Amino acid sequence: MNTQILEYMIAISEEKSMSRAAARLLVSQPALSQQVKKLEKELDAKLFVREKNRIQLTDAGRVYVNGARSVLSIYENAMSEIARLRESGKKRLTLVYNNALLPVFTTRILPVFTERHRDIFISTIDGNASVAKDYLTGGLADLAVMATRELSHSMLEYIPLYEDELTLALPLGHPAVRQFKRQGVDFSCLEKEYFILNQGNSHFRTLEREILERNHVTPNVLCEISDLHASVNMVRNKKGVAFLPKSMDPKPAGYVRFSLDPPAVFHVVAAYHKSIVLSEPLRDMIMVLLREYDCQGESACSPEPS
Repeated sequence: MNTQILEYMIAISEEKSMSRAAARLLVSQPALSQQVKKLEKELDAKLFVREKNRIQLTDAGRVYVNGARSVLSIYENAMSEIARLRESGKKRLTLVYNNALLPVFTTRILPVFTERHRDIFISTIDGNASVAKDYLTGGLADLAVMATRELSHSMLEYIPLYEDELTLALPLGHPAVRQFKRQGVDFSCLEKEYFILNQGNSHFRTLEREILERNHVTPNVLCEISDLHASVNMVRNKKGVAFLPKSMDPKPAGYVRFSLDPPAVFHVVAAYHKSIVLSEPLRDMIMVLLREYDCQGESACSPEPS
């Protein structure tokens, strides 16, 4: 993983000077300036502005630098863990998943896997599809269970586990519940309602955006959060309405869910990088997932070695 451009942007933001940042990074100022211009062109956004002989971050620049710091922190932690594993000789399998999409992991998936592979340490990361893709393509994770609408990807192999749909959740007692039960969802009834949405970089947020645009809704956004269980609690406590996976809560309590027209369907898949050769532990983990979700016929379900 090449983190050089991230380090460049962080240094410029901290030094507030292209020349001082170049000296700190041991590169020439023209080369550094060229890297900034190239990145701004790729992002189609200005990252820095000059104010009173100092370089300041734009709003887009602040978002980029904050993200760069997070990515570097994750990368450094991962490298430290890899070094520790190398020293100890113990094998590790890193899995990225959203607990709302794989609630049985600790109770049913993990026990079956560890019964066969007691020498494998399972490292789990809670993350949405965007996080999962970054980890897999960056080589920081072995496997992910994630939501996607498409079943193909240029760099990742997708193995379908189950199909789901995003539903609209309203608290019990909401004035629109009775009408929606009779006539279906009418978003014009929610013009003054607060919406609890997923984070902007998530697959669910993309679905939410399409649903709202299709129904000509400009939502009053109460908050954006990544924890779907927190969204459920906020809906139950009448803080607003939210979009939730249908499979997340088979018997919802304190709120009511409604399917949309057309249904906001998505797939939950096991994903890994196409370039890797599946190890026996990784292959077994995939098979445990497939069996959990009643894949019919082992020959049809078995992932082919890369």
